[in-house]
Amino acid sequence: MINGMHKARKFSSGCFLRGKFYVLGGRDENDKHLTCGESYDETTNSWELIPDMLKDMTFIIPSQSPPLIAVVDDNLYMLETSLNELRVYDINTNIWKKLGVVPVSANTTFGWGTAFKSMGDRLLVVGTSHSWHRKAIVYSCRPSPDVEEQHWEELKYWCTGAELPPFIHNCCLMFA
Repeated sequence: MINGMHKARKFSSGCFLRGKFYVLGGRDENDKHLTCGESYDETTNSWELIPDMLKDMTFIIPSQSPPLIAVVDDNLYMLETSLNELRVYDINTNIWKKLGVVPVSANTTFGWGTAFKSMGDRLLVVGTSHSWHRKAIVYSCRPSPDVEEQHWEELKYWCTGAELPPFIHNCCLMFA
C-alpha cells in the first residue's frame, strides 16, 4: 500500500519521470478540472502536491480528455489539445514551454480522437489532419526542448488510409 494523494481525481494521466511517478490533471469529485499535479517518491512513500501544474491549459468542456502526455529523454511533453500545441515541462520552474503546433486536429474531439505516445527517442501522434475527413495519420518527431518548432514527419506506412472513430479510448505501442 502507498499513501493516498492530496487530491482525489479521475480522468487524470500518469507517467514516470526522473525516478518519480507523476499524476497530472483530471477532475475532482464535483467534476471540476484540476490544474494541480502530484509526484510520488517511492523512497519516502509520499506524494508532493504541485499546485498550478496545468494552470495554462484550456478546458473547453467538462468531458475533455485527460491530459495527453509522454516522456522522451527524461523530458515531459504534453499535447495541449484545445490549441493543437506541443509543450515541454520545466520541472524546476513548473512552467510549460510552447514547442509549436502538432499536425493533427486534437481540438475537434477535445483530445479524445488523438493518441500521443513516446517510442524510444520519438514522440508519436495519431489523429486526423486539419481537414474534415477522418483518415488516420501518424506523425513522428525527435523532440527537442530547445527548439521552438519541432519537425514532424508523416509515417505513411502506418494506418494507411484507415478511418478513425471519433474517439480513441486506449492506444498502446509495441515495437521490436
